[in-house]
Amino acid sequence: MNEEVNMKKNIAWNTFGSIWYSACQWLITIIVYHIASYEAAGYLSLAMTTSSSFSAISLFSMRNFQVSDVKGEYSRHEYVGSRILTCLIAFIFCAVASIYGNSIYQMLCIDAFMLVRVAEALVDVLHGENQKHNRYDYIGKSYILRGALTVIIFSIGLKFSDDLLITLFIMAIANLAVAILYDWFKTNALDKIKPIIISNEVISLLKKCVPIVIFSFLLSLQNLIPKNILQQIMGTDQLGIYSTIASPTLVVQVFASVAFNPFLPAFSLAYMEEEYDKFLKMLRKTYLAFIGLGVIVTIGAMLLGRIGLTIILGKDILEYYNLFMPIVWVTILTAIIWILSAIIVAMRQMKWLLIGIIVDFILMLVLVKPCITTFGKNGVSIVQLISYGVYIVFMIVLCELTVSKKIKNKKWRM
Repeated sequence: MNEEVNMKKNIAWNTFGSIWYSACQWLITIIVYHIASYEAAGYLSLAMTTSSSFSAISLFSMRNFQVSDVKGEYSRHEYVGSRILTCLIAFIFCAVASIYGNSIYQMLCIDAFMLVRVAEALVDVLHGENQKHNRYDYIGKSYILRGALTVIIFSIGLKFSDDLLITLFIMAIANLAVAILYDWFKTNALDKIKPIIISNEVISLLKKCVPIVIFSFLLSLQNLIPKNILQQIMGTDQLGIYSTIASPTLVVQVFASVAFNPFLPAFSLAYMEEEYDKFLKMLRKTYLAFIGLGVIVTIGAMLLGRIGLTIILGKDILEYYNLFMPIVWVTILTAIIWILSAIIVAMRQMKWLLIGIIVDFILMLVLVKPCITTFGKNGVSIVQLISYGVYIVFMIVLCELTVSKKIKNKKWRM
């Protein structure tokens, strides 16, 4: 009973904190729309989306590997040290890449938001250690604090400076301060951390996570590239409209991902201990949860979408309501992909995860321009629905075949 109560508390802290933080990040996309302009919203969207792509490098998609490392293959010193290294590399790569195709102002906005991503990445690895100690309260409080500061600083900064770039830099400094003064202090109190940035073990850890980081990077590009092509074909203001409509739906993706996160160690433990029947049972329940999520969110969006958008964005935004439902479905599929990828990482099938996303990425590249040319702003969602749908089918087949093979091998050994 105590274990069940603790799990509910863990899910509550993790889910509420993550949704709060994501809602606060979403809220700044609404604030910029009200205080500034569609053009500023487009710049913010570009900065958030571009930095998100390089965030895949800073995170190195290590959280699921870290949390599912139930045998302690690598130490906390190596996990934290490797994260410091990847953050430095990611920021340098983003700064260089932001030069291409952007004005100096756009470039600096991207770099400023990349500092926010660096803070998120540092906090993420510390939260992985918190999770191992079941201190989800630390995780939740960190999200709440950083989210609140983000909204307050962004609102005040944009109102009084009337400059998006200055506001983003101040916001970045505040996020880094919380990462160091709160998250590092709390995690270090649980177990002293002496980061090991360069060692054979760190190199080994990074090598094992390479397929996961490439997967995350390509998946983020499948979100970024269609938006960039939309901007090139139809202009920054049209990208701003699409991004403004899309921003409220991100809560669904975050909720699904973080609600699942506390269950990942159980998946990993069952798989590592060869309890494949138990693992398969949990997997099938997860499929049912996907169906429930899709049905509930779709019905809720259809019933409340117009009302919600009107309240949040104003009545004028309903002119673009036809963008809303496809975006909602894209968000659902994205959440499913992140959950399935976490399970596949727990199964240590990273090679197939990588092969699948490479093929899917090529499919997106082939379809993206024809979709946007044919369907306009909705083309961004349509190309994602097609490519994400194909990839989800691949991931489910991979999970089923891998577990079935393990069950057969186990029976043969017996």
